Amino acid sequence: MASGVDRDDDDAADRATVLTFTLGGKRYCVGAASVASVVGVTADRSVATADDPWNAGSVSVAGERVRVVDLPRAFTAAARTTTRIDEPKLLIFTATDADGSYYGWLVDDVDAARTIRPDRLEPTRTGTHLPHVRGYLEIGDDDVIWLDERAIHG
Repeated sequence: MASGVDRDDDDAADRATVLTFTLGGKRYCVGAASVASVVGVTADRSVATADDPWNAGSVSVAGERVRVVDLPRAFTAAARTTTRIDEPKLLIFTATDADGSYYGWLVDDVDAARTIRPDRLEPTRTGTHLPHVRGYLEIGDDDVIWLDERAIHG
């Protein structure tokens, strides 16, 4: 498979910047322009025990309400126990809900922003269309799944 990472000889119009992150040992990314900030989470107990991981409550960050999606639990089968890392991160998005609260995704770790070639995006290997997955690409030696934050936020 051809690498999705940008090269110097590529046309700038064919580039996109994504923010990569880790979740349960797998690599994911999202469009970097849609992320407002990344913060560390020290007390995630109320989020971790919420009934609905897709709407796991809200937290206050810099005086703003952030509606949390608990991705480790949302992406894990209900029958499996999710192992929590000690210091998860919260990706806070620029989009807000109808009440003006920002969206945030609880993830394991956030990596660097990378410039990629979206035309190198491939369908998921399962062949199953998931509305929140744009596809995958290779960044470095890793297969990275590109998530669509608009589909996740509804």
